[in-house]
Amino acid sequence: MTRFSPGIQNFLKSVGADPNRDVVLVPKSDSCGGPGDILFFRYKLGTGKGSRAARIFMLTEPITKDPATGNELLTGFKVPEEGAYTPDSLEGLYKNRELPEENYRTYMMKRIYGILRKITKATPPEGEA
Repeated sequence: MTRFSPGIQNFLKSVGADPNRDVVLVPKSDSCGGPGDILFFRYKLGTGKGSRAARIFMLTEPITKDPATGNELLTGFKVPEEGAYTPDSLEGLYKNRELPEENYRTYMMKRIYGILRKITKATPPEGEA
C-alpha cells in the first residue's frame, strides 16, 4: 500500500476514495486527465530542502503548452485538503463557478516531483451501495 501525507489521506477519506482502489497513476503528459479530474502530486516550489509541497488539484482545462517557453501547463483549482467533498460535489462547484478565484492555479508539468496520481470516481464497495 502506498503511503500518502496526512493531508492527502484525510482528503481521500473525506471524498470516500479508497487509496488502493480509487487512485491511479497517470502519465505526466496531456493524457493525465481531462476537465473535472482530481489530481494530486508533489510540486517543487523552490530549490532548497523542504521546497516540495503536496497539491490536490482539479483540472479545468486540457494540458496546454506555453508558446513562449514550451512548458506544459496544468490549469485548474487547488482544492483545500479539508472539507466535506465528493468528486461530484467538486465538479458541481466548478460547473456553478463557486470555487474561489484565489485557488485558480497554473502549474508547470516539469516541476511536478515524482508521480502524478488521479482520483477516479469513488464507488462504494459491494453491498454498501
